[in-house]
Amino acid sequence: MKSPLIVLLILNLFVSCSLRDKQDERIVEILRTFPVGWFKVNSSHSLLEKDGNPAPHLFFDTTIDFNLTEQYVNALVVTPAGSPHSYSLDLNSGQRHYAHSFCSHKDIWKSYDHTLNRPPFSVGYIPRVLDQLGQPQKVIIWSKRDSFTNSSLLKFQKVKLVGAYIEQICPEGNCLGKSNWLSRLVFLGIDAEDDSLSTITDVSKLKKIVDWPKAKAFIANMEGHNFIGDIPYPMIKVGEPIEFSSAFNYFKKRSILLTDDELKKIQTGCHALYDRLVSDVTDIKPEDLPSKTPQELNEKIKLKKSLKEKKIPVGFAERMTRFTQKYFNQITTCEKFVYHGNINKNSENFWLLSYFSIFYRLHRDGYYFDCKNGSWQKNTLDENGKPIHNIKRDFSQCKEDQIDKAMNYLPNFLTSLKSENHFYKFIDYDNHEFGSHQKMYSWVKLKSTRFDCDKDPNSRIINKLRVFPEEIKWKERHVDDIANDLKIIY
Repeated sequence: MKSPLIVLLILNLFVSCSLRDKQDERIVEILRTFPVGWFKVNSSHSLLEKDGNPAPHLFFDTTIDFNLTEQYVNALVVTPAGSPHSYSLDLNSGQRHYAHSFCSHKDIWKSYDHTLNRPPFSVGYIPRVLDQLGQPQKVIIWSKRDSFTNSSLLKFQKVKLVGAYIEQICPEGNCLGKSNWLSRLVFLGIDAEDDSLSTITDVSKLKKIVDWPKAKAFIANMEGHNFIGDIPYPMIKVGEPIEFSSAFNYFKKRSILLTDDELKKIQTGCHALYDRLVSDVTDIKPEDLPSKTPQELNEKIKLKKSLKEKKIPVGFAERMTRFTQKYFNQITTCEKFVYHGNINKNSENFWLLSYFSIFYRLHRDGYYFDCKNGSWQKNTLDENGKPIHNIKRDFSQCKEDQIDKAMNYLPNFLTSLKSENHFYKFIDYDNHEFGSHQKMYSWVKLKSTRFDCDKDPNSRIINKLRVFPEEIKWKERHVDDIANDLKIIY
């Protein structure tokens, strides 16, 4: 269960915001039992809680603790059964956050006659495991215990896996009759401590005790629907349950299990890469300073000539170009899994890395900044299916003033993406009306979720969202130099 990616990079104590007070928060902190380790490793790259201690990383700090004989595994619940809202897990910060709200609607596949509203099961993830799409391994969990629901967000849960299904996802628009569905395995499990469900040992017994037609319909609709104009289309297709033995064989061959050693290598390598980005690219060098007198200009010309002779990149733009050409793939993968900086220890470096994080992430996800025209654009594919703009090849055309524009235009561009299928938001604290209230300080990618229902609350919620942090401003790298007045090019 190794991955080329690894080789390459070698709580239902959820209380609404209006009802939470200091006593509630203290109770929640006392009851939380997630282990803490990931953010203890390097204080320069750590997420700290309000008390100044490292936060738990729900995905990496929790062990899988898999028992093949009993089919037991640890699981992290993100959306409890009966929740009016859906939540996601951010791999970068390791925190749970609000994703979207449910509403009453009909089955988009028209296979289930009743109205769907809230999930009849809990949605969770198996820690340290990535599925076939590189996402946390999802598991659907049933329990009849009130204590399971009430404690599911405060600690990991012991789950018995009894089967799985293949979930197919339509990226956008109408995929009916097409072959562009994305597939992944999703496990089916039961609360291992619920005696009333102890007779469920396989798929056939699961289907006799739980309402599988309802569950299947809800799974197929719970992430919303795709729309072309005002016409809804299915986003998720749910296959029939398969037995655990077959599912586990598929899982072993196509999933990624992150061991302690692999996680350590990834984290150490990414921390070093973040430090290199700061020291090699963003730190102010002597040649970055403006020349105010002819003497300073002459010294600067000599310095730049010396650096060029040594084949050392001269100036911020050239340093960023070299870093991008060498490390673009690594830095974008690091930003998915490994937290950068520490807002409490060095806020300047944290925000610098945050700018680079979203800049590189946009380029990875199909956008680019056109330095010639000074605007963010959506990348398009050529006749061979390759992106027309290649950041490793084309970024060398960008100068300091153009990079300044790219960074300064980010707030408006990211806001404009709220009308697209997906958009990006920086979450400091998930203090949304329905949020988890956890500290994150992380960029997350959200779906512009829409349901085919009479009163879909999600459009209103998305419209109100502020996606860019208010407290930061890009430190411009272009400087006014006496050479500009003298019209000297060097």
